[in-house]
Amino acid sequence: MQQRINARRLAFSVLSEVEKDGAYSNIALNKAFSEHLPDGRDRAFVTRLVYGVLENKLTLDYQIRQYLRQGIRLKTPVRVLLRLGAYEILYLDGVPARASVNEYVTIARFVGVSYAAGMINAVLRRISEHGLVLPEENEEHYLSVKYSVAPAILSVYEKEFGDETPRFLAAVCGETRIYGRINSLKTDFNGLKDALSAEGIEISPVDGVKDAFYFSDSAAFQSTKAFSQGRFFIQDLSGICAGLLLAPEPGMKILDVCAAPGGKSFSAAIAAGGIGTVISRDLHEHKIALIADQAKRLGLHNIDAQVGDALNTPPCAEFDRVICDVPCSGLGVLRKKPELRYRDLSSMEELKDLQYRILCAAAGALKPGGRMVYSTCTVTREENEAVVTAFLKAHPDYVPVRVPLPYGSESDPGVRFLPQTDRCDGFYACAIERKDS
Repeated sequence: MQQRINARRLAFSVLSEVEKDGAYSNIALNKAFSEHLPDGRDRAFVTRLVYGVLENKLTLDYQIRQYLRQGIRLKTPVRVLLRLGAYEILYLDGVPARASVNEYVTIARFVGVSYAAGMINAVLRRISEHGLVLPEENEEHYLSVKYSVAPAILSVYEKEFGDETPRFLAAVCGETRIYGRINSLKTDFNGLKDALSAEGIEISPVDGVKDAFYFSDSAAFQSTKAFSQGRFFIQDLSGICAGLLLAPEPGMKILDVCAAPGGKSFSAAIAAGGIGTVISRDLHEHKIALIADQAKRLGLHNIDAQVGDALNTPPCAEFDRVICDVPCSGLGVLRKKPELRYRDLSSMEELKDLQYRILCAAAGALKPGGRMVYSTCTVTREENEAVVTAFLKAHPDYVPVRVPLPYGSESDPGVRFLPQTDRCDGFYACAIERKDS
């Protein structure tokens, strides 16, 4: 085990790894915690620094540029330190700006960029003096800077939402509720509420959605007895509603072709009363291991987690229900995956082709009279309605089905879930049935 290090320096180390090596923030953060903060102290602070910088990277860079000579190029360690200092000064309360500035100047000397210490000191002090600076609202890059979204991503949203784009961005980039799904095989809402309340955590029911709840505030739910006992699992409201479209019944044989992280498989297994079979497949063995571990925690013995490629799903026509939650651009979940704000969209055409091919392959496993749900955590029509429409056109023995839901809005075909109206992730789902004859 390596030596415990200062929280700000650990945040700097994680962000440098993400910036230089393209590391996934959650993996880099967990690795850093296990090596340097094994007892849990300072973890919340480090997490907030790391994700705060990633979520606001373009906004922070705009602040920094205001106080640099035009054309100056910053090396990665200097850029990361400036972002951290700017984020702490502009977004965090409780730490005097002068103390923050001094901390990052000290780190600069420690990590080998002492030549930039004076510049870091000067820029951060100017940011402290002037506060958050944004472009004029009529400037082309105003929304990109305000919500820290790459111009290419912003263009996609503007195509989808037009004048509603600012409202969408404010919702998808802001704080949202953390939802959970009750394991009704073990408890009910009142039982879970009492158990969590005894540990200082409060939950509220979701109107119109049985066994769905949300946390009243940010909660360390994973350390609770109720969680370890498998009384609930985390799933966004949009995913819970997608499960309502599937409408599994006890004894059914169900296939989830892209199952990780497992929420839809768990919902289906519970809705099926813990009997029947849910085959949960994913391409990666480590993800299958995680699904199996969570199924064990929840006591869901009817889940069979298997490694499998969705594109090679056998056309066996033997499943009553098929879950087809495909890989996507993720443009409905920026709050949860901040790196997606800046992703390269050049592979979008390949992604749409992959989604279509997975849908076609999954459909072959559905028995006549069975139902499949196609879903994504994005909001682009090209990845959602267009994929389903193309599939239905090429497969006349499959038809879309309308299922009334308490949340979401009807689309053609399917249902859209939007953060600005439904207080959940941006999401799409469509129920499709295979004709009996």
